Amino acid sequence: MGESTFADLRMISDWFASLSPSAAARIALHVERAIDRLGSRAVPLLGRELCAALGRRRDAARAALDHLAAGAARARVIAELRRVAASDASDEGKVCALGLLAELGERSAARFSDPAAIQRRSAIALAAQLVTPADIAAAADMMIRQLREDDLVHLLDVMADVDPAAAHRLGSELCVRLDLDGALRERIADAALAGEPPGELARRPGHPTRVAVLVDPGDRVVVVASRKLTGERACRRWAVLIGPDRRIDDCVHEDRVASGGDCAELIASLTGDGYRVASSELAHARAVVAAAARQSSDAPDRLGPAYYLGRDLLELGDAHLGGRAHAHPTSITLGRATELVADGDVPRARALLARCDAANPDVAAAAAACALAQARPGDALAPLHRALEAEPDWPLHHWNLAAAHHQLGDARACYHALRRFVATSARPTGLYADPDQPSRVALAERLIGELERTARLAGTSLGPPPRRRRTARRSARR
Repeated sequence: MGESTFADLRMISDWFASLSPSAAARIALHVERAIDRLGSRAVPLLGRELCAALGRRRDAARAALDHLAAGAARARVIAELRRVAASDASDEGKVCALGLLAELGERSAARFSDPAAIQRRSAIALAAQLVTPADIAAAADMMIRQLREDDLVHLLDVMADVDPAAAHRLGSELCVRLDLDGALRERIADAALAGEPPGELARRPGHPTRVAVLVDPGDRVVVVASRKLTGERACRRWAVLIGPDRRIDDCVHEDRVASGGDCAELIASLTGDGYRVASSELAHARAVVAAAARQSSDAPDRLGPAYYLGRDLLELGDAHLGGRAHAHPTSITLGRATELVADGDVPRARALLARCDAANPDVAAAAAACALAQARPGDALAPLHRALEAEPDWPLHHWNLAAAHHQLGDARACYHALRRFVATSARPTGLYADPDQPSRVALAERLIGELERTARLAGTSLGPPPRRRRTARRSARR
């Protein structure tokens, strides 16, 4: 070991020892230069500091190791972090090592002397970071990428005890991620969404979102949204590519782009490729992406992580769900039940629906769908009428009612249900984003025509059934 190496190690060690209680986890410039000179030779010292009893020394060591991992010493840093995680170091040191490994895209495991305390501290630390919708989306994405399903649910369960509001917000974000398996979303809802929903996050004043909507001759659309990061000469940027079928083909989200925040270079590149700027209105950009997201929701791979990470720039929330589903235990369980009905597993679907509020119109409609799937149309009538009382303008209730009457052989009732389906489908609803809706309407119109022709040939009437109760009242008056 040369004198210069020894001097650099001594300087770094003295710097750690002199850190004041109020010191931030930033590396002093002269220490950073010494670490750069040492490279991988500084890793053992930093690994020991990562296990220090004082939090400020652990934080500084973590920052220094992260700095080294960005260069040629990455492999040596990862090896040291794995060594710390597998050693008899303090639980706090192991948490630091595992956290940095996760940030570097590596996985590892550790045995803790007090696992429950570590889990609670981790849940508290994560909850404290959930300040904005962007924070919540990033935390949810990190959990999906880095945690096994059981660990993810367990962390939410712990967080629900220490900070129910934060757990609810994070669970709600996870539950609208359509790229997650339906059964996992149900478990997340059970763990995090049992309590009352928290109030909205307080909005902090910040820079406005700048947008550009660009179109090309092939009818493709690119929406670019960016927002300057407070206090930095950088911005967050989100770009969404929408194909001619008005579905999302690709998304790119960048946490930090070194620019003034106006995305001028990206827009110039797109215009050079044949695009033209059609609008710079925020409301227009929001409407375009929301409609495309709804159209894409039946293919979860189209709405990948980049979509969920960037959608807060346009305040899209759960727009991809079409306004019909919400991150609530009933809705998540209902969504899973609907998937089971589609897969033909009706008994499990009925068991899930038994846990939901029967007064909920969506639950009633799903119960009717179970009855229809089991060829019991008579059992579908009562729940469908409950759903229609609550939502008389929702077309699918009329569609399912028509199906039930068709199975029962009641042509007149089927005819009127189909007509109500067509009439309600002409109004703006969330079904505009459903790719199957046009074919439903076309089939309904064809069936209406066939029923009318059959009635004419048979000499029967498709008029509304007589109102027996009113007739009885009139007879009584006479």
